[in-house]
Amino acid sequence: MRFNRDTIAALLATAAFALVVTLGFWKTRGPSTQRLVRTDEKRIQNLRQLANEINEQYRQHNKQLPEKLSDFQKTRFADPVTGKPPGYTPKPPADYMLCTEFVTDGSKEDLTGILAFWSHATGPKCFGFQAAEQVPPAPYFYR
Repeated sequence: MRFNRDTIAALLATAAFALVVTLGFWKTRGPSTQRLVRTDEKRIQNLRQLANEINEQYRQHNKQLPEKLSDFQKTRFADPVTGKPPGYTPKPPADYMLCTEFVTDGSKEDLTGILAFWSHATGPKCFGFQAAEQVPPAPYFYR
């Protein structure tokens, strides 16, 4: 079989396309992994928003931490997959912990400075907060 210029160009274009698609999946870790990453991003956003609410409650209620999360908070900030509410442990006078379980290893992300606060491995993770201080910004922009 003889290959002419057009046939060779078509084969090279097909090979280049396959290489680009393969490298794209390798770099982004594929659609299923990206879904897992997005759920972990949502978990972080939920914890950040919940911490802001707890800090606001602390300021409005004579610098007293809530004893437990309200039913509304448990529902609103529940895990996006399991529906399980985040763990909350008050440590008076102004410290508390918020806990959740992650399905991806976010410690591999290149988080520096204040964003490194949200670094997490796969599995359960608790973050410590102080009600009198600002909650660190989240490194993800979940929509």
